[in-house]
Amino acid sequence: MSKKKIFIALAATFLISILIREYHNWLLNRSSDVRSERSMHLSDRDSLRCTIYLPSHAGARVGYHYEIMKRFAGSHDLKVKYVPAIDSLPAWNLLKDQQTDILVINIIHDPVPKSLAGKVCMTPRITQLGEVWIMMKDHCPWHRSLVHGLTLFKQNPHFQKFTNRFLPSSPDRCPYDSLLRVASRPLGWDWIMLRSVMYQESQYRMNAHSPSDAIGLMQIRGSTAKDMNVKNPFDPEENIKGAVRYFAFLRRNMQLSHLPEEEEINFVLAAYNAGMTRIQNDREEAAKDGKNPDIWSHVAVYAPKQTQEYVQRVRDRYMAVSYTHLTLPTIYSV
Repeated sequence: MSKKKIFIALAATFLISILIREYHNWLLNRSSDVRSERSMHLSDRDSLRCTIYLPSHAGARVGYHYEIMKRFAGSHDLKVKYVPAIDSLPAWNLLKDQQTDILVINIIHDPVPKSLAGKVCMTPRITQLGEVWIMMKDHCPWHRSLVHGLTLFKQNPHFQKFTNRFLPSSPDRCPYDSLLRVASRPLGWDWIMLRSVMYQESQYRMNAHSPSDAIGLMQIRGSTAKDMNVKNPFDPEENIKGAVRYFAFLRRNMQLSHLPEEEEINFVLAAYNAGMTRIQNDREEAAKDGKNPDIWSHVAVYAPKQTQEYVQRVRDRYMAVSYTHLTLPTIYSV
């Protein structure tokens, strides 16, 4: 090897060693910055205040952003304190008046008010819908730590599974198909029927929360969850199994097992929506008027209009999705 080549090789080795050393120093400084940010203004507190103003959230202490918030707070040995907001303007005011530390909002639908322009900092979009976390610049020295934590979380191999658990899906795709297939077996129904109910109830969202205190995917109420031995209604598997147990309970107590499956399902769906007592009374009214209480079309006219529409929507979705599964089985196989 010529002297010139030896010289070039040594020079290249020297430059590479310098670059490696500088990169190592940069990593150490960055870690130090993150640790210092964690300690600033957090060591004297025991909670991280957050406000989630999103149409899909409904103020419940559960959901995609709330769960991520708990993980971030836990990394700082803090607990999450939820601060509710009933409208976007009060939500921004909570942030401005330092009554909340982090505001989760859809920046597309609810842009930063002019009064706060240049005074806030925000994370990159956490979802494709334009949902971000926003903080006041003067009161958020740990902004970099938050962004860094979110970046690492998205790189986690379990991130997609976590996302599928909480975020809404399209009517044609559901992250819970495997659970529905298993849960439907004791009931004897087509699992796609259960999926159609789930979409009608919550659009596959674990954080769906109704004014009547119905929780999660198939929207079972707290009292029903307790009766169906559901210990944690916010767990998708338990929630689904609890709803299926309730379907079986309705079928058994309404004495529907002798009916054709189509009619059985219609009455169970109606009772799931309007309540068993109401539908049983409607069947009795139909019988008094000389109609067949075992045929839903005869009884439906006595049921609430909302319930009539509910049963029809679930049926329509079932037919549409069933056809999709028959024609494109490989796309949706589990």
